[in-house]
Amino acid sequence: MPAKGSTVFLRFPNESKNRILHPTTVTETGGSDNLTVLPDNPELTLEVGQELLIYFEQRRQFMQQPAQVEALLEGETGPVATLKTVGEAVSAESRQCYRVSTVLSDLTATFDGVEGCSLRDVSVTGFAVISANRYKNGQVLDAELRFEGKRYTGKASVQSVTQLPEGLVRYGVNCVKASASPTSLIKGVQQISMSVQRQQLNRLAGGA
Repeated sequence: MPAKGSTVFLRFPNESKNRILHPTTVTETGGSDNLTVLPDNPELTLEVGQELLIYFEQRRQFMQQPAQVEALLEGETGPVATLKTVGEAVSAESRQCYRVSTVLSDLTATFDGVEGCSLRDVSVTGFAVISANRYKNGQVLDAELRFEGKRYTGKASVQSVTQLPEGLVRYGVNCVKASASPTSLIKGVQQISMSVQRQQLNRLAGGA
């Protein structure tokens, strides 16, 4: 069971084919199967009865465990959720394949020539971006990411299309393979993904 003050990541199985992890902080624990968490993103939508997976560090291993939302409360610093875990925690392999939420990082991308598109999440093979333009699954578009003073450019293939309010669309894309280069798009998503995961997971050890 994660300890009070530690980081727990939430994943909604029906949210996307991609495995997006949303960071939260444990504010209370109860017994061996109850914990209360405060989402880093206050706009994260949770519902009583909702089933999800939680991910956390345990003895230097990344673990996953099914859980269900039992209650939604108003905490001292924002809305919190009481979770009840189900079954046993098991190892979560291939951590590098997970998409990690970058909503709070204020990162943007240049997507099909449009600058300032919000970067919503990232993995070592692709990312999700918000755009007002319309594209179809399979389209290959130019993309550019900027991170820590460096520019990474290349082409990305649209893998998923999700309509959002106010005429916006969320696109999940994979980087198109290209010649190895320190400024390639695939190199950029790898750098960003590992950096964001490292920052978030360091909190588990009290390193951030």
